[in-house]
Amino acid sequence: MKRAGLLSTGLSCVVVACALVLTGCVGGTEPAVTTTASPYSATVASKLQAGVQAVTSSAAGGDPATALARLDELAVTLADARARGLVTTARFDSITASIALVRADLQAAIAALANQEPGNSEKPGKGDGNKGD
Repeated sequence: MKRAGLLSTGLSCVVVACALVLTGCVGGTEPAVTTTASPYSATVASKLQAGVQAVTSSAAGGDPATALARLDELAVTLADARARGLVTTARFDSITASIALVRADLQAAIAALANQEPGNSEKPGKGDGNKGD
């Protein structure tokens, strides 16, 4: 029960953070009036949205390790788009900050899972100190 609660809380944070990244990727449907009206093209937005969806799906499926791998892929996609000048510095910084939050949540979820595995209850600093032997 504890494991499910920890995962649920951690993964809820991941889903919220992914949603924040996703909203940063959504472009308007109206034509751009100036070159600064849209932070990046629909193609770049689509690639980033697909990456966010992969992270969200893995996290929601209870697989934070795979979600973390997908997050790494998303970060590479973002860095590539920035290097090619397809994403503004401000948008890059905003998405990178969201990725860092998601990464921290996923790492916490992975650590929580590791602490809940059988045989890990006697780690230093864990448990109640009453071994009952």
